[in-house]
Amino acid sequence: MEDNGSISKIDVRIIVSGLDVAQIISKAVDNNQLEKNYNIVVSSIIPTTDFEIAKKVAGGGDIILIGGYGHDENYNLLFNDLKTDFNHVGLFDYNNIFFEDEQVTTEHAQKEILNSIIKATLSYSLNLINIHSLENKLINITHNYNNLLDDYNKLIKENDVLLMENKDLQNDINNLKSDFSSFKQRFEDIHTKEFLEIYRLDELWAEVFNENLENGEKIVIATNKFRPENIMVGQGFIAAQSRQKAIDWLKIIKTALIFIENNESDLKQELNNSKQVRPPEVKDDYDMPNTSENFWD
Repeated sequence: MEDNGSISKIDVRIIVSGLDVAQIISKAVDNNQLEKNYNIVVSSIIPTTDFEIAKKVAGGGDIILIGGYGHDENYNLLFNDLKTDFNHVGLFDYNNIFFEDEQVTTEHAQKEILNSIIKATLSYSLNLINIHSLENKLINITHNYNNLLDDYNKLIKENDVLLMENKDLQNDINNLKSDFSSFKQRFEDIHTKEFLEIYRLDELWAEVFNENLENGEKIVIATNKFRPENIMVGQGFIAAQSRQKAIDWLKIIKTALIFIENNESDLKQELNNSKQVRPPEVKDDYDMPNTSENFWD
């Protein structure tokens, strides 16, 4: 595009197939006064069928018109070689200037030149419109991308928080697993153990011996002294692995109480005699209560 002072002119170059057509187009260009009326300069009219020459001469034009009978193979080849992002390639249609029954006139060429330039310009404008449309779409896409990028960054931060929480939860799970494993190890054989059954002491005593329990504290003291396995007495109850074992222990306690009560005076006398004859320097390996009453202390 030429620059004459501050005014930019549109540079048009026309490729035709022969000198006869070139001469007609040259006259038409002069008659149209394109530069004066439209600020358009037809800088080159190229009469050649050589592609390489056509490309060299036409390269750099704003609008390039290719003469031919429609979009034929030659047109397509030149179009592909000459088309750039900064120009437009259009058709100078011979069908509109060569007629079988009419003589070719410059008027036909003048109209075709104007029509071809207008079509090229309109097409170029449409391309600009498409470009602006694409630019708007690009702006929207960029805006959406930035929004998505913001959302993505938020998700990354949330993911980091969730990862940290998940790590804490995993630690809690590991601790629970460890506690459960320890608990399981401690109580895995719990089903093999016999649990103690609890009975009211006074009710069981009355049922077994057909008498009221006068002094349950003695049974508690005796049980604590001897500490039989899996037998517990206290708070008015007796606990044992079974009802029968609880009864058996009460029978033992009952027998011991009867023996102590019936022989209390003899035991006292025997213990006193033993204390009198024992040498003062001799000490037993174990302590013996000096009276039957000490058993319940």
